[in-house]
Amino acid sequence: MATITNPFWNAEEARLRAGWRVVVFLIASVVVGEALLRLRSLLTSLLPVIYGSAVEAVVYLLLIGAILLLASRLLDHRRIIDYGFHLSRGWWIDLGFGLALGTLLLLGILVLELAMGWIKVTGTFTTAPGQPFGATILFGFLAVLSVAVGEEVTWRGYPIKNLAEGFNWRVIGPRWATVIAVLIPALLFGLAHATNPNATTLSTINIIIFALLFAAAYVLTGELALPIGLHFAWDFIQGFVFGVTGGASQFGSVLVLAEDDPGGKLWTGLPYGAEGGPLGTGAFILGFLLTVVWVRFRRGSVRLDPTLAKPPRLPRAV
Repeated sequence: MATITNPFWNAEEARLRAGWRVVVFLIASVVVGEALLRLRSLLTSLLPVIYGSAVEAVVYLLLIGAILLLASRLLDHRRIIDYGFHLSRGWWIDLGFGLALGTLLLLGILVLELAMGWIKVTGTFTTAPGQPFGATILFGFLAVLSVAVGEEVTWRGYPIKNLAEGFNWRVIGPRWATVIAVLIPALLFGLAHATNPNATTLSTINIIIFALLFAAAYVLTGELALPIGLHFAWDFIQGFVFGVTGGASQFGSVLVLAEDDPGGKLWTGLPYGAEGGPLGTGAFILGFLLTVVWVRFRRGSVRLDPTLAKPPRLPRAV
């Protein structure tokens, strides 16, 4: 019997093996996604898009939080804070750096595009149809924050933690185990965005690179603060400050930027967004470098967090 269950069950730890824990978690996340599609149809008939999107995002975060809580207790047998939520002073400082990094990277792209004449300002302080500007920005903030936290838990915190632990065999070691654990979710994250409106091969590749940047921030700090800050800032600034993702007519933004020179589309990535062009690729590479500099500055060295590939302290099975 032990031989049959060995590929699935770790008898010594009395829990599912790491790969199966990740599979269960991701399946539960997919179920949440399907449920949200049904909720979206209902919300569309009841609320303006900006409010419906915020409600959907908050429900998404609550459900992902519930799944993480159950998985941490029933599957992993570890504390929920160990996925990257040790809310120390340093955690909040890393969050602030992530916010600044995302803002500066995106601002650099857009300033360059404006200077080259590839995009132009077509409006200011636009709102969701019939809604006050303050509500537009507030609910946009809430929606983006919920998605940023939920996706970092789903694609970084839970799978990388478990896969790094699961691949930490004697012949591989914790360093390469963590590298493998980073690559697998990044590829899946990119493919999950491949069906987005106006997606291209380059946008999918760039999303994978972006996912690797998020993951690098996680495995170098051991916390989700920096990737959450970066993720939120990038999405919020692009969508609700500069309005370049094609959603300004529905959601509103401080500015509305649109294509001015079709010849610049190769660089801008429009209509997908900054992630669809090579300027986005360059920004993500710069993001890697600045993250490494930040980690070196804050921690004195650049190394993978040693706790990622270690299992929790578990009582021995009887």
